[in-house]
Order: sequence, then C-alpha cells, then structure tokens
Amino acid sequence: MSGSVTPARRQRNEYEEEEEEDDDISADGEATPQNRANKRARLSNGGPVLPESYLRSPNGRSSGSNDMAVELHQPGSLVRVTMTNFVTYEKAEFVLGPNLNMIIGPNGTGKSTLVCAICLGLGWETKHLGRAKDISEFVKHGAKKATIEIELAKDPKRQTSNPVIRTKILRENNKVEYYINDKKENKKKVMDLARSFSIQVDNLCQFLPQDRVVEFAALSPVELLAQTQRAAAPEQMTEWHQQLKEMRKDQKLNEDSKGRLADDLGRLENRQRMQQGDVERLRERTELQERLDAYRKFKPFPAYKVAKQNHTDAKLRKKEAEKGLKRLNDDMRPRLAAVQEKEQYVAVTDRTVQQRQRLVGRLEATTAEAYEQLEKKAAQLERLDGDLQSGNTSIRQTKQRIPELNRAVTSIKSAMEHPPEAVDTAAFNEQIREKTREMRDLDEKLNESRDQIGILNMQGRQRQTIIKNAEQEMAFLQSQAGQQTDKLRKNSRLGHAAVAWEWIQKNRDCFKGKVFGPPILECSVKDARLAAAVETTISQSELMAFTVTCREDFTLLQRQFYTNMKLVDISIRSAPPVALSSLKPPCSPQQMTSYGLEGWILDLLEGPDEVLAMLCDNRNIHATAFTSRDVPADQLDNLSRSPISSWVTSTQSFQVTRRREYGDHATSTRVTALRPPRFFSDAPVDHRGEEEFTRKIRETEVEMEEIKEQITRLREEEKTYSERQRELAASKKAIEKEKNEKQSALAQFQGLPIKLSGAQKKLDDAQMQIRKHRDSQLEIVASGDKLALEKGQLALNYGNSVEALRGLYVQLFEAEIAKIEAQSDLTQLKARHEEERALLAEAQAAVESHTRIVVELLAEGRRLMELCQQFHEDDLTEHESNILDQVKEMSPDELETNIEATQARLEMTTGGNAGIIAEYEERGKRIERDRAKLQEIESNLAELEGSITKIKDQWEPELDALVAQISEAFGENFAKIQCAGEVGVHKDDDFEQWAIQIRVKFR
Repeated sequence: MSGSVTPARRQRNEYEEEEEEDDDISADGEATPQNRANKRARLSNGGPVLPESYLRSPNGRSSGSNDMAVELHQPGSLVRVTMTNFVTYEKAEFVLGPNLNMIIGPNGTGKSTLVCAICLGLGWETKHLGRAKDISEFVKHGAKKATIEIELAKDPKRQTSNPVIRTKILRENNKVEYYINDKKENKKKVMDLARSFSIQVDNLCQFLPQDRVVEFAALSPVELLAQTQRAAAPEQMTEWHQQLKEMRKDQKLNEDSKGRLADDLGRLENRQRMQQGDVERLRERTELQERLDAYRKFKPFPAYKVAKQNHTDAKLRKKEAEKGLKRLNDDMRPRLAAVQEKEQYVAVTDRTVQQRQRLVGRLEATTAEAYEQLEKKAAQLERLDGDLQSGNTSIRQTKQRIPELNRAVTSIKSAMEHPPEAVDTAAFNEQIREKTREMRDLDEKLNESRDQIGILNMQGRQRQTIIKNAEQEMAFLQSQAGQQTDKLRKNSRLGHAAVAWEWIQKNRDCFKGKVFGPPILECSVKDARLAAAVETTISQSELMAFTVTCREDFTLLQRQFYTNMKLVDISIRSAPPVALSSLKPPCSPQQMTSYGLEGWILDLLEGPDEVLAMLCDNRNIHATAFTSRDVPADQLDNLSRSPISSWVTSTQSFQVTRRREYGDHATSTRVTALRPPRFFSDAPVDHRGEEEFTRKIRETEVEMEEIKEQITRLREEEKTYSERQRELAASKKAIEKEKNEKQSALAQFQGLPIKLSGAQKKLDDAQMQIRKHRDSQLEIVASGDKLALEKGQLALNYGNSVEALRGLYVQLFEAEIAKIEAQSDLTQLKARHEEERALLAEAQAAVESHTRIVVELLAEGRRLMELCQQFHEDDLTEHESNILDQVKEMSPDELETNIEATQARLEMTTGGNAGIIAEYEERGKRIERDRAKLQEIESNLAELEGSITKIKDQWEPELDALVAQISEAFGENFAKIQCAGEVGVHKDDDFEQWAIQIRVKFR
C-alpha cells in the first residue's frame, strides 16, 4: 500500500513529456517553489500559447468563429462574488462567466480564499472546507466583521432578477447574519435557496476544496455513483435508486423467507404422513382411556345405591335395640331407686365437707393476718426505740460544735476591726493595657516577618523547581532522544514535527503496524562528505515525513495530527507494499561504473528497510547515482543517453528529461547546485541551548543566595521580637498577680459581714436544734405508749381466732366421717346390682352404636348423593351419558370388574406418545397456516418484481445516458493528453453494488 497525505505526483519515466518539479509539498497541498530560476523555460515559435482546441467553448464553438451570440448563465450559477475583510482580502470582486472559470495565480494569492467564500457565503459550515473550525477566524486580521456577497443567476420561471445572498461574519461571539436581496433571513432560508438551484457544497463531486482531495480520492465506486447522481442528476434519480435498493433488500428477505418456509412445509407434511398410523392406534387407545376414566368418574352412583340400602337396614336395627333397652329399664327401676337415693345422700355429705373446708380456709387466713399485724406493731416499737437512740447521738455532736462556732464568730469580729489598704484598679489596668499594646505590636512584627519568610521560602522552592527543570531540560538535550526532538523542533514550522514524534513514542500500542520517525531520525549517511548529495536528492518534505506500514495507521495519524491536534507542516508517507530488495536500479553496477559514477544514493543511507523503501518510492534514490568527483563534458553526453535519468556529483545535481515524440536524441538536462547539508552534516552540536540553561541555572542560584540572606536576617529579627515578647508577658503576669492579690484581700474583707452573719446563723441553728430535740423525744415516748396498747389488743384478737379455728376443724372431721360411711353403703349397694347394671350398659351401648351407624350411613349417603348430583346431563358427552346409564344398573363389584377389564385392554394397546394426537392436530393447523403464508409471500414477490421492473425501466436509461455523457467528456479530455478514458456503470443484481467504473489507458 502506498499513500501520502501530501498530493502525490505520478512517477514519470524517461520518455514522459512533463518535467518533474523539485517543489516541496506541504500537508495543506500548497507547493513551495525552490530553484525556479534553474528550470528550463518553455519556448514558443510565435504561435498561440494554447492549441486551438483549448480556445473552444464547452459547447464546441471556436472563440474565433462568427457565432457571437451572447451566452447566458445557467440558473443558479455564480455571476458575482464580492468579499470585504475576508481572510486576506480587504476588498475584492470576482465577476464570473457563463462557462468554465479558472482562477490562476501563485501560491498564497487567495485562490483558496475564493473557494472558502463560496462555501460560507451559501450557508454551508466550515467543516466542508477542512480548515479553520470557527467561522470568525475567516475575518481579516484587525477587522471586526467580514462580508461575502454572492449573486446567483436567476431562474426565469421563479425569479425576475438575480438573487443576491449577503453573508456578514462578526468576529465577536462568532456570529453570522444572512441577507437575501437585502432582507435579513435565517441560515435555513439561504441553504434552501441554494438547494433549489441544486447547489450541493457538501457533495465532493460538485464542490471539491483542495483540503478534501484525499477524502474525495477515498470515495468507493459505490459512493461515487451516489454522489454523482446527487450532483448531476435530478433528485428523482436518487430517490429511484434508494427505492430500488430498499425493494431489492425486501425481495431478498422475502425470497429467503419463501425458501425457509417451503423447506419447513415439506418437512411438516412428510412428518404428518409418517405419524398417521400411530395416530389411529392412539385414537383407539384414547377411546379406551376415556371409557376407563368415565367408569372411575361414575363410581359414586353404584356406591350411593348400596349406601341407601345399608341406611334403611341400620334404622331397623336401631329400633329393635331401643325396644330391648326400654324393657330392661322397666325391670330394674325399683332396685335402681335405692341406689339413686344413696347416691344423693353421698352428694349431700360431700357438699357439707366442701363447705366446712372453705370456712376453715377463710378462718386460717384471718388468723394469719392477725398474726402479721401483731408482728408489724412489734417492729414499729423497735423502730421508735432506734430513733430515740439515734437522736440522742446526734444532739451530743451538736453540743460539741457550739464552742467552735463561738470561736469563729469572735475571730470574724476581730478581723473586721483591721481593714486592708485601698487598691488603685485603674492604675493596674493601665499598666496591663500598655503591656498588651506592646505585645500586640510585637505580634504584628512577628507575623510580618513570618509572612516574609514564608514568601521567601516559596520563592526559594520556585527557584529550586526552575533549576531542577533546567537541569532536566539540559540532560534531555544531551541525550540522543533530546537531540532528535530538538532537531525536529528546529526544522519544522512551530515545532509541530517534534510534538507529533513525542505523541507517536507515547502511543506505540495504538498502532497495528510499524510506525517510523522522519528519515533525519531513522537514517544516517555512511559518508558525511556526501550528505549534500543525499539532501539535494531527497526533498525536505520526505526527510521530515513519518512512515507507516498499514492503511489503518495512516488514517489514525491523519485524524490525530490534523483533526485532533491541529498540527501543521506534518507529512505522512506509506511504505510501498514491495520489499526494498525488489526495487532494482536502472542498470547494472558495471554499466554505472563505465559512466564514471560510484554508486546509488540508496547505498549512502543506513536505516530501516521500510523508510528506505518509502524514499525509493517517492524520490527514486535507488535509481539516482552519485560520484564524489566532477563529471567531464564527454561523460555528460554519454550519461544523457544512458538509462540513468538523474545523478549527483560533488557540486551539482543533474536531471535528464527525454521527449520520446522527438526521437532518442531529444533530451533536456536540468542542473541544480547542491545545497549545503542541514540534517546529515557532521557539524558540531549546537550548544547554545545548553549554555542558555546553564546561564539560567547560575542566575537562579544567585537569586537563591539572596533569598537565604533575607531569610537569615528576618529570623534574627524574629528571635529579637520573641525575646522581648516573653519579657513583656512576664511583666504583665507579675502586675496581674499583684492586682489579683490586693483585689482578693479587699474582696475577703468586704465579705466578712456576710461571713459573720453565716457563722452566727450556724450557732443559732445549733441551739435551736437542741431545743427541738427535747420536744421530739417527748413525742417519740408518747407514740411508743400508743403502739404498746395496740399490740396488746392484736394479741387478744389472735388468741380468739385460734380458738374458733380449732372448733371448725372438729366440725370438718365429723362431716368427713359421715361422707366416708355414706360412700361405703353406696359401694355395697352397687356391688349387689353390678350384673344388672352391666346388662343395662350393654343395651345402652348397643342403642348408641346403632344410632352412630345410622348417622354415619346417612352422611355417607348424602356425600355420595352430592357427588352424583355434580354430573348434569347437559355437561356430559353422548358417550359419557351412555356409560352413565350402564353404570347406574351395575353394582360396585360389577363396576370394578369392568374397570379391571378395560384397564387390561388398555395395557395391551401399546405404541406412541400420549401427546402425539395433539401434536398431529397442531401440526395440521400449522401446515395450513404455512401454506397461506407461502401464498402471501409469493404474491408479495410478484408485486415487488413488478415495482422493481417499473422503477428500473425509468431509472436505468436515465443513468446510462448521464454516465454516457460524462464518459464522452471524460474520454475527449483524456484523448487530448494522448490517453484513453472511459466511465461506465457496474451493474449488479444487488442495487447496493451498482458503482461508477473509471477505466484509463496510458499509451
């Protein structure tokens, strides 16, 4: 793969007519002329500069003919473009003709500016130019606004005069204003007007700025067809093409669906035929299973019939048992009366015992309560004795404190007779404030010194950072990588090549293939004396170009450098897809030596094969010879007729151009003086950068010494201020201490009356406490006497309760003895009549058993009746109704026999899955649905085929006519340069693949 960001010139062989220019091509596609004075001037023989064919108008009329009819502009064509303060133009107006208009001029004269004005003036955005992003950047430097005025040729059907679009670009806020015929409009109206004339600035086939040539060259043939239709055909053509693509896509989807559906339908029908026998067997099995299920479902009917009969029989047995029980009761009634009378007596004695037990329990509780109250009164008497003793102890301590309180009162009265000296509080406060003011001033000075020290420390750190960065920069310059980066920075505009190289080195993992730096970094010259020959042969753009080995990396670098990083003066080259060894020189080494030459420029270079192959592909260094001596005149004649087209001597470069149409001897030689080497010279390294960093380090170190001296002086001042501050703090503390002591003594003296009052109050309280103690002792003695009387009464009550409790216990014991005697008599009576009671209990049990059986049978019958009532005739199938009629006539045993027989037949009928019938029936429904769907798809396909044919019959002839017209003009122009050119349409069943075919033949 061979490619280049800069416009690539077609390689010329030795017989081509044009001369190869030695211009450097930059990334924006503009050429920088070099050595134009050395180019051979083209001579004319007095005839016209251009052939007569170039003077004809596009319609084929000669400029010298007598047909002088005035040609009019086509509707929508440019009539006039006026620019004011736009890019480089202060004021310029272009009046354009109705045919082909060419803007010719040297580089940098504003040709591209006119293209920018057309794009922006018609409302399109800057992205279609591939240049500046903000539209305000197109305002001339120093101006506040720019104006573009474009006059378009009118459409007589819609306009009476030429529409004029005026675009005003304001630098401030990056704003744009639009006017149509001096009426302010929005951007949409302007673009709608342009599109109404089929103006498509966003179509590279109609509007191709030089910065988007690479993008245009990258268009695929399919994309080229689409853009050609947009640019040169009616809008309906594009709509037809899009409809054809969509309908072809729908047609393919329907055909795929039809094929899949037909295959599925065939498989389903085959499966249906294979399962038909199994389904018939399974239907027989299903009928048996349904009969078996019905037998089991109708089991309650025979069971209900049996349960009903059993219930009738049980009721008869119950009546017989009740009659026997009645006879037995009549016989035993006199003997049972005596037993019942004794049982009643036993019950009476039992109630009497229980009543007397309750009386005993209540009296025991009353007695216990009386005892508890007696104990409480005794405890209260003990507490009164304790209070009497503790009161005596407390009053003794109070009596002992009275002498001490008398002494305290006397001492306070004595102190009140000797007051302290007066305190001048204002004087003390003034001294303290003075010390505080001095300390505050010192604080401000200390803070100021510390702030200055902090600032100086920060400045020192900044100086250290400057020194460190300078040392790192100097070390980087001394390294090989630094020298390489410095070389790129010095030899590229704005140093952008160095920035690009640094990005490549940091992002190696982003590339799919190898990426190499410029040849000035990757390559070296074996003999420095021949560096001028190498650099003259290889232009600076190739020496500064980055080399990639795959298309993806080429696109990545192009987007990163030009779009993302906005770098300029960057060249990117692709290594050719062939190996370096396959690039052969034009003659053998022996032939080259016979011409007085020493070797090829390729032999002078060392570097990666990919980089050298790129130089061979772009500058033919494998076919350019060199010699370290001057070539004599006779050898120059031989060389001009040799296969070698270019060579370099010690002082000059020679380029031979051969003109095949004039014979083998029609040659011209361009001679160029060698330029002094800049990149591969062995000149000493420029140490000016290192000296600048060294000077910067020395100056910064001197500044740091000055900063250190200032910090030392400030720290001394800080120390002096701190010592003075400590002295002032100690003096202030002593004054405050003296003031506090005197104020404390005065406060104590002033508090003596209150203190005396408190001591006197304590003395009075003690004497009052002694008096109160005497009264309290009398009250305690009186309370003790009262409690003693209450305790005596409680003791008498407790004795009476104990005596009453003893009498109740005697009555309880008598009642219990009577109960025991009655129970003994009852036991003897029951023993004598036990056999009769057993017969009666047996008869009673029989009646109860028959009653329970009747109830159970009645419940079972009702349950079975409810089960039978669940089956309604309307809910049963005819088959189930028939089976039910049969089951009603059966007994449960007969029904079980039929169930077992049906089960045996069902087990003998084997084969297949039980769900196969449902599957068979569901598959039948699916087959019917698929047949209907297949019929619908076939109908859709027929409809699509008709629509495609109808639109294609309209679109294809118009497309063929359009491309034929383009091909005719293309071929005519190629014939003028002695070549053949043809444009055709590649047609495919898939309308997505229709494309423009361009075929060129160089003769």
